[in-house]
Amino acid sequence: MDAAIRWAILGGLVLMATVPIYIFAEPPWRLLVARLAAAVVLGLALLQLRRAVADRLERGGTWALDDAHDHPRPLPDVPYRLLELVRDVRAALRSRRHFEKVLWPRLVALTRRPLVRPPSRIGRGPGLAGLRDVIALIEKQP
Repeated sequence: MDAAIRWAILGGLVLMATVPIYIFAEPPWRLLVARLAAAVVLGLALLQLRRAVADRLERGGTWALDDAHDHPRPLPDVPYRLLELVRDVRAALRSRRHFEKVLWPRLVALTRRPLVRPPSRIGRGPGLAGLRDVIALIEKQP
């Protein structure tokens, strides 16, 4: 309620200052006077909005959408290479191209015998079961 009273007083003051100037101004200058009055009110409103946003950020409040996107951080002792491999596998499950260009050549390089490529889904990489079978074959090699 306090903000509404302040804005009403501000509007009244700007109106009281603008109306006499508007009446005594030459007709070509009246539009400029009206625009300047509107610009003053809008400028003050934007300054107050900026202050409210700055206060919100200082308090450290987060929005629910930001919290939803936060992923738990890995433990410090988890090797970076393992995290990169997990990202590659996830990307290969979503993208057939990523599987064929990135992950499959890496899997083939791990073994000396030929591997059977797991069946891909339409527009996506193979399923987890197909990748498990390929990895099991790689682990069985002497």
